Amino acid sequence: MKSKVSLARSEDHYRGVKRSLQPFRRSLAVALSGVPFIVIKINMVITRTPHYDKGVELAVTPLDACRSFIDFIRPFYKGSIVIAEEPAWGEARTGFSLYGFVKLAKSDPRIKLVDLRTDPAVETRLPHPGGELRLPLSKTLLEAPFLVSIARPKTHVNVVMTGGIKNVLVGAIRGYANRRKMHGAKYIHHTMAVIAKSAYPDFTIVDGTVGMQDGGPIRGTEITSGWSLASFDALAADSLAVHLMGFHMEDVGYLHLIGKAGMGVSYPSGEIEILGAKPEALVMPYRPHRSFLKARVWKKT
Repeated sequence: MKSKVSLARSEDHYRGVKRSLQPFRRSLAVALSGVPFIVIKINMVITRTPHYDKGVELAVTPLDACRSFIDFIRPFYKGSIVIAEEPAWGEARTGFSLYGFVKLAKSDPRIKLVDLRTDPAVETRLPHPGGELRLPLSKTLLEAPFLVSIARPKTHVNVVMTGGIKNVLVGAIRGYANRRKMHGAKYIHHTMAVIAKSAYPDFTIVDGTVGMQDGGPIRGTEITSGWSLASFDALAADSLAVHLMGFHMEDVGYLHLIGKAGMGVSYPSGEIEILGAKPEALVMPYRPHRSFLKARVWKKT
């Protein structure tokens, strides 16, 4: 069976995400049947607000993207909903309040906000070509019965781009010092590919209504790329995002390695069916991080 990615034009976060979800209404209802709770991993790198642009904090998953998904599943899903994150800089409670997630949680008693900084850690050995790293991983993300990643596409200083998968792989690592250690490691791509075997999205939404280019994943600039996509195949989703951002899969090492491990299908492939908009009509190249030429040469590590 082919992997399916739904791609929609998007003028605003809420409606764009809703359009991208429409083809999956039935399959989401089936997948969530009997699931006691779901975990939504948002991306909230920083809880301060140094880079507002038209009221949009580019380093954070748009609130309306998350709200759109919750409203979409509300008619057929009656279980609990956990929104989880551990920011790299700042306190989660500050970010949850600042970016509207506290208000969202108050609107529905089923929604719980979880600061992964307080989450139990599972010490994990992560082998790579140079040996191994030992990192504490989040128990909540490792054991989620259904894990949803909702992220904004961004350029990245170390790995070219970040979307739905990296949101989970790095988000699973407890503590800023450990994340920094992993990002500075020679085998960052290989380490993330190993984490993917333990923590990986069951459903992925990449909201490219407004993305981040240039100095991502924190100090970039706004790009109105005007698309939203969703898929049960996280690799298919992220690899299509790579294409829409104007990059190439061979430049994004961790995605390449995850595909090589058989954990999904990479775009373009005859094994992927695109539902909705035509990808070529929505390609808008992102200006890469200034470290792009270094970041893309991952095979030499």
